Amino acid sequence: LKSQVGDKEKLGGKLSDEDKATVEEAVKEALAWLDENPNAEKEEYEEAKKTLTDKTNPIVSKVYQGGEGGADEEAPESTDDL
Repeated sequence: LKSQVGDKEKLGGKLSDEDKATVEEAVKEALAWLDENPNAEKEEYEEAKKTLTDKTNPIVSKVYQGGEGGADEEAPESTDDL
């Protein structure tokens, strides 16, 4: 997700400045959480992932469902590989 937002040919080129900033901040927070919690339990990781996807999925979905990117665009890659 982080690399897609930075890629102007993919997701990054389809997001408004506000949406791009929101996604970048959510990714930054998730990565900071991971750095600060290397020994977290599985449930804690799942909750952190859910927090990230709750913030970013509405934005990404809007782009790929015709909001700004068009309905025939390729679907975004999974956020599993933070």
